[in-house]
Amino acid sequence: MLRLLATLPLAGLLLAQQDAAAKPDPARSFFAGAPVVRVQITLDDKARQSLKEKPREYTRATLELDGEPFAEVGVKLKGAAGSFQELHERPGFTVNLGKFGNKLRFHGLGRFHLNNGAQDGSRLCEWIGHDVFSAAKQPAPRVAHAIVRLDDRLLGLYVFRESFDKQFLLRNFGDAHGNLYDGGFCQDVDAELQKDSGDGPDDRSDLKTLCELCRGVDQKRATALQQALDVSTCIDFLALEAMLGHWDGYSKNANNYRLWLPTNRPAVFLPHGMDQLFGDAEASILEHTPAIVASALLQQPAFRKRYRERLKALLPLFAPTRLAPRVQAVADGIQRALRPVDADLAREHQDAVRDLLERVDARYRSLQEQVKAPEPKPLQLQKGKPFALRTWHPAAEHDGLDLDKKGAGGTPSLQIDVKRRTAEAQRGYWHTRVLLGPGQYELRGMVRCAGVVPPPKDGDGNEHGGVLVRADGDHSQRLRGDAAWQQVVCAFGVSEFQRSVELACELHAIAGQAWFRVDSLQLVRVGD
Repeated sequence: MLRLLATLPLAGLLLAQQDAAAKPDPARSFFAGAPVVRVQITLDDKARQSLKEKPREYTRATLELDGEPFAEVGVKLKGAAGSFQELHERPGFTVNLGKFGNKLRFHGLGRFHLNNGAQDGSRLCEWIGHDVFSAAKQPAPRVAHAIVRLDDRLLGLYVFRESFDKQFLLRNFGDAHGNLYDGGFCQDVDAELQKDSGDGPDDRSDLKTLCELCRGVDQKRATALQQALDVSTCIDFLALEAMLGHWDGYSKNANNYRLWLPTNRPAVFLPHGMDQLFGDAEASILEHTPAIVASALLQQPAFRKRYRERLKALLPLFAPTRLAPRVQAVADGIQRALRPVDADLAREHQDAVRDLLERVDARYRSLQEQVKAPEPKPLQLQKGKPFALRTWHPAAEHDGLDLDKKGAGGTPSLQIDVKRRTAEAQRGYWHTRVLLGPGQYELRGMVRCAGVVPPPKDGDGNEHGGVLVRADGDHSQRLRGDAAWQQVVCAFGVSEFQRSVELACELHAIAGQAWFRVDSLQLVRVGD
């Protein structure tokens, strides 16, 4: 019965896609031809100044697309950490041909993106991501390429990608009634996600309902979740993200995704930001993921079994014998377009493609082994016996932080330092992840701090920030100001049959320093 329920939404999605495919789509043949579009963006002084001062807001520009003029169109800069660049660099652009009242279209597209590929020298990762998702009958934005000029500057090779908009929804689902949410920067579905488009409720009640159904593992809740979420499609989404090595996607990092919550159908996740694929050939596809919806699904034994089955079924899509010729054909077209423009750029691109194909080959060999590997086992802890946590990784949500492994008074410590005081609080942390079975646990550590100024209390008078240790959403007492070495303890529980738990040593402050003594950081199982 569970298997039947899980496949019904997928059948609905396929029927919707078939209905949408039967309707005219002038962009279909455009993308099928793997084009390299010649793009000329021209700004006047006012528009140029606007993009310098307010880069995320549309301004007027003139475009030429393959020689066809488009006047009075909207452009703004795009990109997140790692890809955003200022106007004088190699910025990414969002282009809205109808922003200022026009009804202009380019091969049927009213809005599209020009991604600078700052983290992908081949500019082909996004194309591969779409190719694999599409081959698996999963919705994903279509991708082409462009050679972009800004005024009199050659910016080089860009990724030309269609937008998540009403047109995208109609093409893939045959329906645009509902809410399309933007995952934003490292925000899970329990955050105040921005609504990209849609005519659904503005109070995010649909999003809150999905979140609530992901809390807990009882059978009643699991059955209700199957009605709200397209389980089969989501399992394939999670499997494909993992197999592509999309470490910065939803399941691994709660980042780079869209969530479509239609009015009369189950929810669907959509992939985004697939510009850093195949970076780690050995990246795990079996590790339990922390994202809320992914965790709610994959901690259910029946769905976990389905996930393992889909990993094997999807493996042929990653075979180099399939992918390499397809990638090379697109790369050859890019080379033909680049050589007359800039021979050096063409050579650099050729080298990047060669490296990408080597990574594809290495990834496939790893996937072949991993799909046959046994399930990962939770960490076995004897009650009351501390387990030393020795591997920690730095992470920062802001640029004004230093994270280093230094001695504090001769004691090896994880250090976090707010380099310069600002009006906005900054958050940095050292983190690790452990797979745990049911039980009650404590994360313990010796901590000291100096000059820590936490962020102000919120509107309800609640305190935030300071120095603490945490396990997922639970945290220890907070330290502020100056504090000598003292033990802090975060108590938490795992009710699921197993859960991947993020443990972190964190500083969230306007100013100050914190130290976490490495030899004191321990995990202890304290009860059942």
